[in-house]
Amino acid sequence: MIETKPAADAETPSEQPQRGKRHAQRSAASAPGRKRSGWRRRLGVMSAVIFALLVVTLVVSIFAPVTPAPANFFVTAAPQPLANERAANAHAATLALTLRQQAEVQYINAMIAHMSLSDEIGQMVMIGFAETQMDDALAYQIQQLHVGSAIIYAFNINNGPQVQKLISGMQADATVPLLIATDQEGGEVNRLQSVIGLTPSAAMVGATNNPALAKQRGQQDAAALAQLGINLNLAPVVDVLQTSGGDVQSRSFGSTPAKVTTMAGAYLTGLQQSGQVIGTLKHFPGLGDVPVDPHEQLYTLNRSKADLERIDWAPYRALLATGQVHAIMSTHVVLGAIDPTRPASLSKPVLTGILRDELGFNGVIITDGIYMHSLENYSLDQIALYAVEAGNDIICSTYSIESSEEVIAALKNAVQSGTMPKSRIDDSVRRILLLKLQLGLLPAPNFGLPGGK
Repeated sequence: MIETKPAADAETPSEQPQRGKRHAQRSAASAPGRKRSGWRRRLGVMSAVIFALLVVTLVVSIFAPVTPAPANFFVTAAPQPLANERAANAHAATLALTLRQQAEVQYINAMIAHMSLSDEIGQMVMIGFAETQMDDALAYQIQQLHVGSAIIYAFNINNGPQVQKLISGMQADATVPLLIATDQEGGEVNRLQSVIGLTPSAAMVGATNNPALAKQRGQQDAAALAQLGINLNLAPVVDVLQTSGGDVQSRSFGSTPAKVTTMAGAYLTGLQQSGQVIGTLKHFPGLGDVPVDPHEQLYTLNRSKADLERIDWAPYRALLATGQVHAIMSTHVVLGAIDPTRPASLSKPVLTGILRDELGFNGVIITDGIYMHSLENYSLDQIALYAVEAGNDIICSTYSIESSEEVIAALKNAVQSGTMPKSRIDDSVRRILLLKLQLGLLPAPNFGLPGGK
């Protein structure tokens, strides 16, 4: 029940008769004879009537049932800012974000300035390995080669506690914390099966046409990955399925760009929601219409640029526009319409010309596995040099101490001989360290800016 208090200058029911009485007395003192007494009698009657009405009203208000006020009666609409106020607020937020980003880049540049060339190049190497526990070979690559990331396959995982201990040991040996990656797609590419059991494939999730389910799957994968210490998921697949062959049948969310964009976007949102795991769109420039497996052979896709843009690149363009894409995997397929001379993963016209310049992506580009047979016509040195020249930031994945050392040496020699500018290495390392900063792997600087820590 809401109690309503009278305003400061309002009369209470008990005050009104007294006012009438005083008024009548003043009137009687100023009027002569019978006229004065007549007015007195009439005023007395009027006062009595008013007093009676007030008493009745008061009684009714106390004992009558109260009708509740409408639900929105006491809700005051929040004042809407004027157009110029909204514009000023948006400008301030944009300015703060820009200043923060600039401060982050300066912070990372200061880190790079204190790194040796070998240390920088090490950040660009993602190692693969056969171990299920720390050993001297693994420790050597982390401690001496200063590799920046590692990929976990199903054969590295026996159970949850074992892989937690493995990853914890790897991070303990790293001077700069590692990106720990895996391919947790679901279905037949389910690296965590020994830990979490079977999970639905992207095709199964896509068949539901339920983005909420895709988002939930992303959240579930992120929780499992983060608990193990894995911070980079090489998923979701955004290939638009257009063939009955190839390597992405059950790994694709669907056969139309719109469906793939919606479902993969929902999965990515769920995956990255906690801030503990970053997703990776793959496989650029697209395997949806490639009828062979790149693990086995190299294929030339003779699709026009217009069709590539309309089908294969549409999910990338749409998801990049959301601002939530931080990593993309390049793959080993030749695009006849763009660069018929090299696989896309080693092609500057594809990765720099299309992905960086035309689509505007400035995040981390990671190669698909360099061990695949689709690259068998190239030496390891050529793969390393061409991959970085093309625009890749991380080479995935070296498979031994010798291959890691060879990749690092090839890139170091290219810089020292003048074949590759040092700035090219700096650009990749900057992107990698900014990603690590975003994941909280690096100590956060105190920017003194809105939102700074």
